[in-house]
Amino acid sequence: MMKRSFALFAIRLRDLPGLHQTALLSTSTSSSFAAPIPPNSKGQAVYNDIDFSASTDPSSNAMKRNQDPNAVHVVTGASRGIGLQFVKSLIDRTEGKIVACCRSPENAHGLHTFLETMSLTDSLDRDRIEVLKLDIEDQTSIDELSNSIRNSYNRVDVLLNVAGLLGDGTSTPGPERSLAKLDRDWIEKSMAVNVIGPVMLSQALSPLMASPQRGKEDKRATTLIANLSARVGSISDNGLGGWYSYRFSKAALNQATRTMSHELKRKGTWTIALHPGTTDTDLSKPFQRNVQAERLFPVEFTVEKLLDVMDSMEEQNSGGLYDWAGKAIPF
Repeated sequence: MMKRSFALFAIRLRDLPGLHQTALLSTSTSSSFAAPIPPNSKGQAVYNDIDFSASTDPSSNAMKRNQDPNAVHVVTGASRGIGLQFVKSLIDRTEGKIVACCRSPENAHGLHTFLETMSLTDSLDRDRIEVLKLDIEDQTSIDELSNSIRNSYNRVDVLLNVAGLLGDGTSTPGPERSLAKLDRDWIEKSMAVNVIGPVMLSQALSPLMASPQRGKEDKRATTLIANLSARVGSISDNGLGGWYSYRFSKAALNQATRTMSHELKRKGTWTIALHPGTTDTDLSKPFQRNVQAERLFPVEFTVEKLLDVMDSMEEQNSGGLYDWAGKAIPF
């Protein structure tokens, strides 16, 4: 079943709220960095400040994947915020299974409330969701999750690496606004959560994502790894500095996304990095005070738009960095 998408807001998006900067996009059209825009989208395939909207019409590949009752969608960071909303939206948008991963399932109150409500209203859809423990910083936890998914499903069709770390700038060292504020332990933790964990999880699950029937008419739909990144990870778009560890951990994630794309597309898996925009979640709350209301997206809107972008992707887009509206962002 498909859920009607939210109407697109015709606004310009600023960078993450703590920086309060207008997006400064490079005008370079260098092919070495070019990430093609989705073919169903409107706009120019160049890195400039011309907005375009991702098509709300899914590609034939996405439709096949979304309608497959055996497809498996793995979502990290599913206890709250964008990760939890992905679980909710995927139930409406797809027919397959959803594996909701979080560090402490017993404390995932928002997720459990949603599941309890579903048990009362739609038990069949509730049965499509499995909650599994995942500590993205722990390789043993990653391996255990991979083994569990292999034993239960023996396939993964979409991996959504959503779990991330920013900090509040008060109780945590990050996000650091100056070089003097850098803390080695916080840098290492930021890298562990924002890039090392997602890459190692992709490594563990990628064998389950390969399409063994590639080239046949009855082949499984192309699989997808979507990494939740951020505009502040763009080197070309860095106009003000600050937010050191968050910036370079997301820049590393973008590079990992591009690098994986070259290898995995030969096996029938595409990769994409996504910038969600300033979204009303716990991650952004410490920085929302100076954000105009129309520039603070409801989490439902953000996730629907990100899913629209994912569903409009084709092979030529694999390895690119895109915002919530389907606009290519320079690395």
